[in-house]
Amino acid sequence: MLALVLAKAMLCIGLLSLLACESPLPTPYPSAMSFSREQGSPRLLLQAQPQLSIEQQLDWAVGKSFATQAWVSGPASTTARDGLGPLFNANSCVGCHQYNGQGQLPEHGPGLILRIAPSGAQHQAYGEQLQDHALTGTLAEGQITWQTVSALLANRQGIVAPLNHRRYYIKNGQYGDTSELAYSARLAPALIGMGLLDGISDEDILRHSDPDDRDGNGISGRAIQRWDAASQRFRPGKFGWKASQSSLKQQIALAFSQDIGIRSPIYPAANCPANTPNCETQHEHEISAKLLDAVTNYIANLAIPSPRHNADFEKGFSVFQQLGCAACHIPATQTHIRASYPQPANSSTLARSETIYPFSDLLLHDMGPALADEHNTDNTPATEWRTAPLWGLGMRSIDPDHTRLLHDGRANSIHAAIFWHGGEAQLSRQQYLQLDSNSQHFLLNFLKAL
Repeated sequence: MLALVLAKAMLCIGLLSLLACESPLPTPYPSAMSFSREQGSPRLLLQAQPQLSIEQQLDWAVGKSFATQAWVSGPASTTARDGLGPLFNANSCVGCHQYNGQGQLPEHGPGLILRIAPSGAQHQAYGEQLQDHALTGTLAEGQITWQTVSALLANRQGIVAPLNHRRYYIKNGQYGDTSELAYSARLAPALIGMGLLDGISDEDILRHSDPDDRDGNGISGRAIQRWDAASQRFRPGKFGWKASQSSLKQQIALAFSQDIGIRSPIYPAANCPANTPNCETQHEHEISAKLLDAVTNYIANLAIPSPRHNADFEKGFSVFQQLGCAACHIPATQTHIRASYPQPANSSTLARSETIYPFSDLLLHDMGPALADEHNTDNTPATEWRTAPLWGLGMRSIDPDHTRLLHDGRANSIHAAIFWHGGEAQLSRQQYLQLDSNSQHFLLNFLKAL
């Protein structure tokens, strides 16, 4: 509690001066969204959604401080943020989600983690995730290395596109032979829009689920039920590449546990090295329920970029629909706006709904063998992936030298990402390859405008 009060006091003056400089935003296309800020706004991914009150922005800024500042090993004089490790992948949320954006490929920095399994089961020493950093005096579990695998795919006109991707491995593994392990890479996603996804009702997700393809359209997206610690029941998964978590708060708690080595009331077990099974500190939890709520509130209320309604937007959207992309990347859905986490019991905020445009049904779909994991993970088949939301896609693909799309960042352009689609998206991909150059141009410009 003291940490929250002190953080508010330190941030108040600077935040009020920042608020005074902000100007009204133009109405975004296709509908006014209270969470949107215009693309091109300075440090867009670091900004709060624009309709928070001053008091709410102060609460938001407190959560920001615990998401962005480094956690340290305990015991330390900074008791509010000590307890790092002993094994971890980064020492803060933004260590992997730099500037709240995507993770980096290993040669450029943190942000890609390696899931591990021998024939699909949890490894008794490594666990389910490689931690490639450790506190002084403790050895990291190993380092990430890879081999590049090349493939080619030609479209109807005979134009060949290289489809290089990586097979990841562990080098310098601390627990013996790793040759029998299977590996699955996961790129940290951008953090924007997660509070809006959290507000989509379970009923809306289930309404789009069609695992048996009863309508015969070739799309059999399914909702997967995940345990929700807060409600003590199973709910449809929404977060993660495999829809492995049903709430934003639980997803953040998992990241604290696996990526930073920080225990919480949701994940209270210490992430100990295999040769030091009892590494618990004197703290019951390194992050309290109140501070976990503060970080959740910060991430939930990040602004999302508004689409750029350029001359090709409507033409490209028409092509998007004609190809059947909207069958999985559903453009619009309803969300319940939450101004703060946890939601006060007497608040009527949840009654306020808004149409948002994430371009996702949040369901699992079979994406074919080319995108498949090496093994089943998160109780899902290796070929199944949650439909990735497309908002902010333009910002993520603006720099061709640093574009990292799909679950392991293998695609360096939107065009390449479409080439990788298979399974339920096979027909849409084939139709995309048969488009004339003008139609492809309209489609890609539409996606870059999101």
